[in-house]
Amino acid sequence: MLYLYETTYPFPGMMDEYVNVMGTDLIPGLARHMTVLGVFRIAFRHRESFFLSELPKGVDSLEGLSNFVIHERDGLTWHREGFRYRDEWFDSLLEGLPFSPTAAEIKKRQKRVDFTVNTLYYRLIYNVLSGRTDEFLKAFEKELLPMEEKRGMKLAGCYRWFGACGESGEIITLWAVKDWAHWGKIHETQLKDPKYRRWMEKVSGLCAEWSYKFLLPAPYSLLH
Repeated sequence: MLYLYETTYPFPGMMDEYVNVMGTDLIPGLARHMTVLGVFRIAFRHRESFFLSELPKGVDSLEGLSNFVIHERDGLTWHREGFRYRDEWFDSLLEGLPFSPTAAEIKKRQKRVDFTVNTLYYRLIYNVLSGRTDEFLKAFEKELLPMEEKRGMKLAGCYRWFGACGESGEIITLWAVKDWAHWGKIHETQLKDPKYRRWMEKVSGLCAEWSYKFLLPAPYSLLH
């Protein structure tokens, strides 16, 4: 599956209003063309937000987004309205990895009270060394994924850039966490876990660098 990944930079002091307006004026129209998984603001940074949407099966371009903002009435209105709140935005395409949950799988898991009542998400981006991506992804699925889900985190998504978008060796992962207290317990157990330390040693040999940010989901997000 392919995903629209749009990063936006609202004006200072406009983040709350911008996220609320997205929920009323953007998401309903956009949902005619794709499944919006989540709208997030970056914790500890006031001028960055993004949303993540799953494109319909078989679609491999942003044609639906273009039709929405160019031809449809509410899309045209949003395109003009957005200038009141933001001065920069970037659209890209991501490809979901085989073990990354789709929107349909997330909805099924929510019926089992999974991927619910999450007030915090954790985005970890790896820059994998050239020629080592397949090795990294196999290790991620076999070693880290079961380890972290057993610890209480849930993998909400794992993606690579599609086509000419982004860096070829960059892997974006998104994890669901209940709240800050839950994250504190998870991190504490990570530090004491020999398996996790071995994983970090392996990552050091497979990746040039990695970075993370905490994300706060909008209340109307599917991933919440």
